Amino acid sequence: MREVEERAIFQNAVDRRLSGLQENPFLAQRIMSAEKGEIKVKKKLTLSMALVIVLLLIAVTALAVALLSPKEIVEQVAVPIAQSNDQENYTYEELADLIRTLNENGITLDEGSKIVQAFQAGHGYWEGDTIKEICRAAFGEDSWTPEQSYWYGEMMVAVGAWEHNAYILPKEDELQEEQARILAVQILNNTYHVNLPSESNESWTVTAALGFLCDEDSVTGIPSWFINFIPNSDDDELQGYTVTFDLHGENAQPDHLVVINKKPDETTVEKYNEIQADFEKEKQVVSEYGEVMHFWPDEVKVEVYGGLYGLPYAIPEPEEYAVALEDAKRFIAEKYGADALEKLGDYKVGYLFQKLDDEEDIETKATQLMWDIMFTTDPKFLSDGYRVQFQRVIDHETGEENIVDVIVEHAHLGSG
Repeated sequence: MREVEERAIFQNAVDRRLSGLQENPFLAQRIMSAEKGEIKVKKKLTLSMALVIVLLLIAVTALAVALLSPKEIVEQVAVPIAQSNDQENYTYEELADLIRTLNENGITLDEGSKIVQAFQAGHGYWEGDTIKEICRAAFGEDSWTPEQSYWYGEMMVAVGAWEHNAYILPKEDELQEEQARILAVQILNNTYHVNLPSESNESWTVTAALGFLCDEDSVTGIPSWFINFIPNSDDDELQGYTVTFDLHGENAQPDHLVVINKKPDETTVEKYNEIQADFEKEKQVVSEYGEVMHFWPDEVKVEVYGGLYGLPYAIPEPEEYAVALEDAKRFIAEKYGADALEKLGDYKVGYLFQKLDDEEDIETKATQLMWDIMFTTDPKFLSDGYRVQFQRVIDHETGEENIVDVIVEHAHLGSG
């Protein structure tokens, strides 16, 4: 139905705008190196002085050995702190201790990250996103190994950010990565008669990932290898390939990737320019009002998400907002306790509102008021607080009102 499609478009736009940091990692052990130098003395060392020097060298060596790797910091510091508190975010004090530990062990987070910015502004931050930032500092932004990804998933489960580990590792009797790469090359050779490398080189980028391949008979999906071959060339005729198969090498599915087109046509260029213009306009709004659009003025929300993207954004009537606010507070109390908002302190409220009036819809004949409401003391970074989403449906014939599709969660919007 029309309202379902519009609601999906609206929600996707909201999540895209707020996604900030989506969902791979393992922490590579840090290797310390120290330059060796000779100690030159003009006089012969006494026994006591020699002992002092030896003790100092032992102390320095012990200190170096004691330095923690990013993985150890996550396992020994970040996770235990998260497990010892009863919320999903580190407090400012907890985040300060964690950042201090990172610095003392030679690990520096990106100054531009939301975590560092929130800390500098006197706030804490969400546990899952903080741990992910540490992993990025250790593994890089992407191209994590399957082992790193799996370990990261275990940490997310340990702090309660995930219910289940989204990553998998092959067992001893299943295909390991090297075997999976070789098998993919063989399958492509048999299917398309192409000779490709199993590892990246100057001509090809070859990646291997573990994931779940869904089919009609499986809800969770089949654990599978995904091997991708991407050409490193401007040749318009070259194509990429992908091969998927289960962890025993069965049910192989080789296929072409999207054709690499280096020369877009006029329509594509025009569409790209429109997107760029929209992006620049949105960037100006973000610069003035912040990234979290729930706290933008209503007229700006209408301009950006009504005019710019054609979404049916609306400005609520005062009485509609007052009723929705009480509904949201009630839902928070039911899930997080009657004193949840009181504990939050001097919070601010931001919202998104969509109104669909289906007078011409024979099936429903109802008005739908769709709400997405934020409660937080930190509108800039959402380092605390709650998010409530729901719909109030008003039947035109009976006047009956019902609230449906209620979602109550913490306010953080990162990808941890």
